[in-house]
Amino acid sequence: MWFSPRRNRLLSSQQQDHGDWHGAHIPSSFSSLSITASFWILTFSWCLEAVRGQVYHPTVNTQYGKLRGVRVPLPSEILGPVDQYLGVPYAASPVGEKRFLPPEPPSSWSGIKNATHFAPVCPQNIHNAVPEIMMPIWFSFSLDIVASYIQDQNEDCLYLNIYVPTEDDIRDTGAKPVMVYIHGGSYMEGTGNMIDGSILASYGNVIVITLNYRVGVLALMMFFELFSIL
Repeated sequence: MWFSPRRNRLLSSQQQDHGDWHGAHIPSSFSSLSITASFWILTFSWCLEAVRGQVYHPTVNTQYGKLRGVRVPLPSEILGPVDQYLGVPYAASPVGEKRFLPPEPPSSWSGIKNATHFAPVCPQNIHNAVPEIMMPIWFSFSLDIVASYIQDQNEDCLYLNIYVPTEDDIRDTGAKPVMVYIHGGSYMEGTGNMIDGSILASYGNVIVITLNYRVGVLALMMFFELFSIL
């Protein structure tokens, strides 16, 4: 409690020692009112934070099945939130007999596929993979940051990420332009997971797509197989 008996005794002694406190009195009704008001303020603050903490998960239909994404607000007053669909398969898993073959269409799925987290990146090694002179400056100067994006590696890596602007204008119901970003890296390293398309999608009112593709020996052998077919 804010006003305990010990606190009141302290105020009484201060009233005797200092003229400024003479005649000071804290009624019990004021104390109860303060406690009640504080309780409701704390309760309202907690409820407000709970509302802010609620996450909206949009669901969309595709030709392969339903996707469940996440709506992400942006730290700007002029940019609206963006619906993210992460780790969406765009090809069948290139493993086993399909390891060195050209990609095939993905299989359909039943139910709702959760698309709220990045999928694994294609196997790669950014250290000494290519001469530093062949790397982009931002890449070679940020190897530690890049390394944090490629910790989760798997040959089952043919996934894309979709960033969709939300509708701010109810009249804006037409199809939106789509921008596909294909990362560089000399077919030796890189991942679409490093590129967050949220700001571009919101500011430009476009759908932004980033993707992973096979790199290193898996990419080279796939190209050899593709050229032999052609």
